[in-house]
Amino acid sequence: MARTRRAQISAIDTTMSAATLHARKNHSPGAHELSRFVSGGHDRPATRANSSGSLEGSIGIDKPGHRVAGGAAGRWGSKDIVYALRIELGFQGKDSLGRIIDQNPFPFLKPAADAEYPKLAKRIKTALRVAT
Repeated sequence: MARTRRAQISAIDTTMSAATLHARKNHSPGAHELSRFVSGGHDRPATRANSSGSLEGSIGIDKPGHRVAGGAAGRWGSKDIVYALRIELGFQGKDSLGRIIDQNPFPFLKPAADAEYPKLAKRIKTALRVAT
């Protein structure tokens, strides 16, 4: 059982690392896409704020693989960047400055999870083979 748990944790860490790399590599086009500010009768484009690379830098493993009841778990994503959720899900409505925003979503976390999570079972099997 301990060997299986170690294989699970190893595979979870590998999967989260791969998802992190995928999300970092695939956020840029959407992070720089145009959104629309509609305010005071003016409809003008505005770039999403990410030219500093702070969104890319925020993507990482928050909690490495660890034991939990019935198996193992870990947590990854974008940390400490308020606008990451707006980029992932989009935003329509009034922002905190009172501007009306129409910002299309540009998912970067979910596509990374969709690409890497299906590989988890195979990674667990591989980790078990390596451990024997």
